[in-house]
Amino acid sequence: MIKFKFEDFKKIFCNKMIQLKRNKFWLKMNLKEKIKIYLDQIKNLKGVENVVLTQRDGNPIQSSGVWLSKDEIFNVSSAASAIYNVGIKLHPNDLKYILIEGNKAKILIAPLNTPVHDSLNKILEKQEILDNMNEFFIGITAQSNVNLGGVFLQTNNCLKSIKTTLLSSGQTFKPPLIEYDETKMQEILERFKIKEDQEENYNFSSFLFNISEELSWELTKILSNFSLTVLDLKYALLSVEGGFTLSKIVKQKDLRGQKLDSISAMSYSLFHVANRCAWLLKKMKAENILMDCTNSFQFINSIREGIFCSEIGKNRQKLGLIRLYLPQFLKKITSVLKRAEEEQKPSSFDIKNLLGEMLIK
Repeated sequence: MIKFKFEDFKKIFCNKMIQLKRNKFWLKMNLKEKIKIYLDQIKNLKGVENVVLTQRDGNPIQSSGVWLSKDEIFNVSSAASAIYNVGIKLHPNDLKYILIEGNKAKILIAPLNTPVHDSLNKILEKQEILDNMNEFFIGITAQSNVNLGGVFLQTNNCLKSIKTTLLSSGQTFKPPLIEYDETKMQEILERFKIKEDQEENYNFSSFLFNISEELSWELTKILSNFSLTVLDLKYALLSVEGGFTLSKIVKQKDLRGQKLDSISAMSYSLFHVANRCAWLLKKMKAENILMDCTNSFQFINSIREGIFCSEIGKNRQKLGLIRLYLPQFLKKITSVLKRAEEEQKPSSFDIKNLLGEMLIK
């Protein structure tokens, strides 16, 4: 027979009372306070500067460590939302996270799609609460020398707890619609410098739409070598301003034609908005973007006035090895594009004069 001393009973009783008080305190806390606790845990990881939980429509829910003003927080959240939505469009079923890298910091954007436990799933089913995998996302900014992929793995339990708290609350975070009267509109316009109408000459660079046959062949050769070096390559393309495809190589048959053009345009758009987000947060330019998915990696790399975009399967190729290969080929592509810019000087002309000449003819 096991005997307990009075001190043992006292210790057990005290622990139970402490736990009960904590539970009562937890129940009294509102939802955003609960989420703040989890975000603080992520913020306390080494190298992490700030964390923001945002709804898919760009409405910020809660943050930790953010030093931005209210307007800046909304601007960053809307930019991050645009990046997130394009990422979901490109990889609707298997996106793990989007990693934006610059010289000053790294920014990670990830959906709250961590599976919750079975017991909660049963409760949610009974309450007819639908689990929208992509409704919320987390944004983490960290120092440039931090392995954010590793940080993301460490946050798994926190993200699961945040998702559980959100789903079980039954609350919605849809922001109210804003109405503007004439006075409000005038106040907004006064914050901006309104440009006066004036005649302008426009400079056009033919490089964006025209490239010599020799240089085009060189780009094709570089992409071909890239496909031979990197195993499980699905596609690689060079996209210039506006998302126009300058050169490409496709290994996956169902990605040809309009589908690849769509990927090119969306990838360029994602990179363009990522630049804005990076500037708002850290006054830096985005250099590289990695989209980690269940079965593949998508890379978007800044190159001159465009991007180099590629998607690579995970079966036979490690991430670290791909990161070693990419700079070599990016350097070669940059060299070719630089030569193209030198060969074709931008031409300046007056549109009105040009139209006048056309009418005379």
